[in-house]
Amino acid sequence: MRHGPPIHARIEADLRRAIAEGRWGVGSRIPSEDELRQSYGVSRMTVRQALERLANAGLLVKRQGVGTFVASEKIERVASRLLGFHEDALAHGLVPETRVLSVTVEQVGKEDGRALGLTERTEVLRVKRLRSADGEPIGLNTITVVPEFARDLSDLDYTRSFYEGVAERLRLSVGEAAQSVEAVDGGAGAAELLQVPANRPLLCVTRVTYLSDGRLLGLTRSLYRGDRYYLSLRVRRSEPVMAG
Repeated sequence: MRHGPPIHARIEADLRRAIAEGRWGVGSRIPSEDELRQSYGVSRMTVRQALERLANAGLLVKRQGVGTFVASEKIERVASRLLGFHEDALAHGLVPETRVLSVTVEQVGKEDGRALGLTERTEVLRVKRLRSADGEPIGLNTITVVPEFARDLSDLDYTRSFYEGVAERLRLSVGEAAQSVEAVDGGAGAAELLQVPANRPLLCVTRVTYLSDGRLLGLTRSLYRGDRYYLSLRVRRSEPVMAG
């Protein structure tokens, strides 16, 4: 006897089709779990399984206590270009917004100290910010500035682009950066601010930045929602060296 796909897969396919055909636009609230459960005559767990798969695919986003919505298009960050979040968001036609969470002078710690070549008790300027696009939380950004520039940059307007602020204050642009990317567990605090489930991996982008004159400026570490952000990189294969 031939069986069709499991019911949660059929629900998932129906919802995918509705999104693809534009029956629910970006930002639209889809029917609740109860409404879908009654419509398909299945258990809440079956509906939840279908919704979770679509959320993991980046098509839906769940907002605690509000509902489930059609996700916006992901923001592309081109890893080979040294742009800030503000520039990336504007390039995608989005309205960027930054909320400063804290500005402190504190010890750099072991991990950041190792990346910056500082002892872990060295005091640095540390700025933590929440980044949003069109009112939706996208990422958490932490800036760590080395002691040489900490005083000069302590009173910048950190709701603006950090790179632009550096250029105006120091009369030097940010010239280059060493960047790494990994998936991490950002913890309950980050998940709450970004409005994602606590167990969902976040995209962590770490940059050790240098000024155009070669001096070390500091480090930025950003935690991005994987359903709203991705990195792209164009690579080129070098020509093989022919033996003479």
